[in-house]
Amino acid sequence: MSEAYSRPARGQGYEFCRSGYRFVGTRPPGEASDSSRTFDNMIGTTVGKYRIVALLGRGATGIVYRALDGTLDREVAIKVLNPLYADGDILKRFRSEATTLARLSHPEIATIHELVRTDTNLLMVMELVRGETLEVLAERKGPLSPDLAGHILDGILSALDHAHHAGIVHRDLKP
Repeated sequence: MSEAYSRPARGQGYEFCRSGYRFVGTRPPGEASDSSRTFDNMIGTTVGKYRIVALLGRGATGIVYRALDGTLDREVAIKVLNPLYADGDILKRFRSEATTLARLSHPEIATIHELVRTDTNLLMVMELVRGETLEVLAERKGPLSPDLAGHILDGILSALDHAHHAGIVHRDLKP
């Protein structure tokens, strides 16, 4: 139940945190092909000061891994952009997502720690948010009580309000 996620595997950008559910940005990163094996299976590798230990989720353009920060001895989430999709527009959007998240400071928005470029990959190092996705919660509990649904929605709306006041419009919200 308390598996760690940076982005939900099939979720819509929200994860359970201490106060309920946390808005964490866009969809999870994505599927890799045979020509990007390094990207697709980084478990056990070290990138800079980060040792990658587990797969957390996949999406359209990358993968999210759980990693250990060797300098600060903490767990982080690393979103890895698939090199096959790393054309100019996608790289711009990936960097834009990183700089957007870095500008925000809110208890319901995951913190970005840094953007790391390697020879073959671009990685976004983020706060690791523990918990289950909204999708998993709904599958496990069925329909949510009005109180729980209201609590979750309050956190989401608070994060969106904070982002909007910073001039950011989230483009990937889904019910």
